[in-house]
Amino acid sequence: MRLVRKIASELGLDDLESGIDVVGTIAIVKFPPVEREKKAKIAERIMEEMKNVKTVLEQEGPVDGEFRTRKLVYVAGIDTRVTTHKENGIILMVDVERCYFSPRLSTERLRIASLCSENETVLNMFAGVGPFSILIAKKVGASVTSIELNKVACIYHAKNCKLNKVSVDIFNSDSRFSDSFLRQRYQRIIMPFPSKSNLFLCQAVSLLMEGGTIHYYRHMRGKSEREAKQHLEKELQEILPRAEWKIRRVRDVGPAMYELVADIILSDR
Repeated sequence: MRLVRKIASELGLDDLESGIDVVGTIAIVKFPPVEREKKAKIAERIMEEMKNVKTVLEQEGPVDGEFRTRKLVYVAGIDTRVTTHKENGIILMVDVERCYFSPRLSTERLRIASLCSENETVLNMFAGVGPFSILIAKKVGASVTSIELNKVACIYHAKNCKLNKVSVDIFNSDSRFSDSFLRQRYQRIIMPFPSKSNLFLCQAVSLLMEGGTIHYYRHMRGKSEREAKQHLEKELQEILPRAEWKIRRVRDVGPAMYELVADIILSDR
């Protein structure tokens, strides 16, 4: 982010990473290995420049674990991990340390919602605090079912449904065992777990209606976007040789690492 680089340069920290996420009133920053005083100065300047930011937290390490959470350390402002985030006309309460949430996927969530129709049945296999599910239910009025393994995220998902006055069926479970509690097939399935969604793709296929669509998110390495897409093509050809798909870039997630989505249509199994 240019703002962080600018502030870092002014303070003689040109190697500061550009990664910063702003969730509601919380800014999450990746700092270089410098003393706490310099981090605090950058944090204070961030709050001066970004009037909506009231808390600055440092992210230590990557998003990790089965719940895709991140370790956060307080730097400046109000010492909290809970905030209310607004995007695409919905409100989301989130604990940024105990729940996965990325504000960088706002445009992608809106894209998926725009593809849904009122009479569709939609399954979100990795729902988190509900950003995909709630947006679809709110904007389109589709029938949405959410699955989420993280119990804390499920609690916030339920709160967010009330905040946005929508109804979503929420299951606190592992998507691999969804046959034990889901009693229908779906016209659209969303799989926003790019580091491990390949482990769940066959389960998604078993839950999809004939002619339905799967939105399959993956992190793929490649020297270029084209190479990363070729790797995903190969993966899909091995798993779903009879399917049709269109692959698009969602965002860059690191050096030679891309988040891609394949919009998959299954018409003949």
